[in-house]
Amino acid sequence: MVTQLLQSQNWDIVGHEHSIDILRRTLAAQQVRHAYLFVGPQRIGKHRLAQQFAQALLCTGGPDPHRSPTDPCHQCLSCRKIMHNNHPDVHVITKAVDKQFITIDQVRELQSSAARRTLEGRRNIFLLPDAQDMNVQAANCLLKTLEEPEPEVVLLLTVPDAGLLLPTILSRVQQIPMHLLTAAQIRTALLREWDVDEQQANLISSLAAGRMGWAVQAVEDEEMLDERRTLLESLAKLPGMSKVQRFDFVQQLGLDAEKARTLLELWLLWWRDLVLTANGCLELTVNVDLRDLLARHAAKIGSAEAERVVRAILQTQEAIDQNVNVRVAMEVLLMDLPLLKM
Repeated sequence: MVTQLLQSQNWDIVGHEHSIDILRRTLAAQQVRHAYLFVGPQRIGKHRLAQQFAQALLCTGGPDPHRSPTDPCHQCLSCRKIMHNNHPDVHVITKAVDKQFITIDQVRELQSSAARRTLEGRRNIFLLPDAQDMNVQAANCLLKTLEEPEPEVVLLLTVPDAGLLLPTILSRVQQIPMHLLTAAQIRTALLREWDVDEQQANLISSLAAGRMGWAVQAVEDEEMLDERRTLLESLAKLPGMSKVQRFDFVQQLGLDAEKARTLLELWLLWWRDLVLTANGCLELTVNVDLRDLLARHAAKIGSAEAERVVRAILQTQEAIDQNVNVRVAMEVLLMDLPLLKM
């Protein structure tokens, strides 16, 4: 256990010891593959771990008795440049702000950059966070790079669910599974590393639902918790709204795909809490600051209806990940909610 704790500390990431161990053994054996896929729920640290792996691949720090030679030092110029997103041999490919997808032109630019010599490091590294954002043409174009990789090129992709990528891509990458953390792990990290007071750490670690990235964001953004509570209280009123009011609600939200994913993530936890509450397990709920509201709503909605809505939300998340029209998907979901007098 002590070894695992030191391992994750050396990689400057909370938890995910098993995932780190896979990467460390790869480095120790000097058998680095040309493509890795980090798989796990949103905001649990996939991009962070991919970035740490890039640091380890390009680290120029000398021997240190306090760390393994497979660990990044975080101090050398290369490690610092990667952390600040300005290393010339580490390229990050994401969809443009005004685009719905990562496009084939971006992948072609990746291929062009991959064919060039490195400027500072030993490898050309390409990070594709949210690789599910590639459209079909871009994904098929990426296959050429995966099938015929340039020497010393490493692709690091992240995705919430491996099923969102083409099977032909999955067969050509090494998957690095990542899992939700425990509330205790998050709480300890907040107390030790972020100097959060105990009451706040208890609340955030519960609300985070295993997502360290969410917890850090809640610490750094003072308004985030208040906004979350206000939004949940609004969402909780939806079953009492008419169908016309629900359509108006969707229009007012003005959601794009990313905002919809965030909203559905929040709402899924709420309806799962309703299922637990309806089955007499209020103490297991995530939204600990809204348990009185959960108890009142669960008594009216019931377990069966709450479970049905959970399934509907999961289907909506899957539809949006498959790039259906966001507004239509959300309208269908809201029409599927129970109609109750709240």
